[in-house]
Amino acid sequence: MKIFTRNHPAMSPSSARTATSWRGARVVLALLAFLASTLAPLPVASAAEPIRNPPTSFEVDIPFPDVCDFPMTATVRGRTHSLTFVDESGAVVRGFAGGQLFVTWVRDDTGFSRTFAISGPTFFTADGTAYRGTGRWTTPMVDTGWVLATGNLTFDGTQDGFSLISSTRGNVTSICSLMS
Repeated sequence: MKIFTRNHPAMSPSSARTATSWRGARVVLALLAFLASTLAPLPVASAAEPIRNPPTSFEVDIPFPDVCDFPMTATVRGRTHSLTFVDESGAVVRGFAGGQLFVTWVRDDTGFSRTFAISGPTFFTADGTAYRGTGRWTTPMVDTGWVLATGNLTFDGTQDGFSLISSTRGNVTSICSLMS
């Protein structure tokens, strides 16, 4: 068997380039065939499309007679949307809710009011329990009462139907001090 090289006296320079080019092409083709054969059996990650709930506008008044030393009413209004993520079998995996959301706190005894943007968002577990929030919120906090919180919030259950903050990385201010 004769091995051809560029310096072989029987080969012209163009023949040597052609032989070298074919050798390189064979190596590339062999590498591509190897990659295709090893990657082909891998399953493609699949998930169902998330369930999208389009933006919905709402407004609700919530009385808070005992949150502070004075009675207040919170008017929550906005336009929220949600996404529910499901696996390929249709089982709920997790969820997300966000949008434009505002709360206006009004002192019932003086009429003094303040409005805050509180759009969240909220992240839910598969069973619909809020476990994390980011952005700005007004909600109760463990051992603190109702607060205006901004940052990364961790929830641990609810208090009177509202997500209860158990820890936060960010700013927290008491609603009662803001409304005094």
